[in-house]
Amino acid sequence: MSLTERKLMQMTLLFVILSVVIGTTSGACCHKPFNKHCADCAVGTPCCGYHSCNIFCCGCDCRKEPAGKHCYGRGDTCRCYRDNCRVKRQVSFATTDISAYETFTGLDINKNGMMEQFEFSRALEQMHITDNMTVFHHWLVMDEDRDGVITLEEFDREKL
Repeated sequence: MSLTERKLMQMTLLFVILSVVIGTTSGACCHKPFNKHCADCAVGTPCCGYHSCNIFCCGCDCRKEPAGKHCYGRGDTCRCYRDNCRVKRQVSFATTDISAYETFTGLDINKNGMMEQFEFSRALEQMHITDNMTVFHHWLVMDEDRDGVITLEEFDREKL
């Protein structure tokens, strides 16, 4: 067998092996959607797969948000909440003033459709309201259902 035939045989064998290996891998790539955390808020090591992933975080079953929950990352932390109180709200302009909508979306820093305490505090800081008791009082007035976020509906509702 000549050197050319040997090289041709090696290339053919390599092609057959790669075809079989590539054909059997059907897993997804499981990169971390949040800084250090997977979609279910578990810490990635470094991939977010349930089984062994390859070096590119592919070829494995990806972690997903727990059923009935919505997870999001903020900085180095990750939190999961029940969907019934943490879903991104749809805007109904029939009951919402357009200027309230524009103000609300301008204050919603992470654009998740809800104003969280850090966004609320930052908005009050821009108005030069920094006293913690005053900020907390206004938060309690605005967050009527005490779910930890202010929705557009709560933001736009007249307060007594």
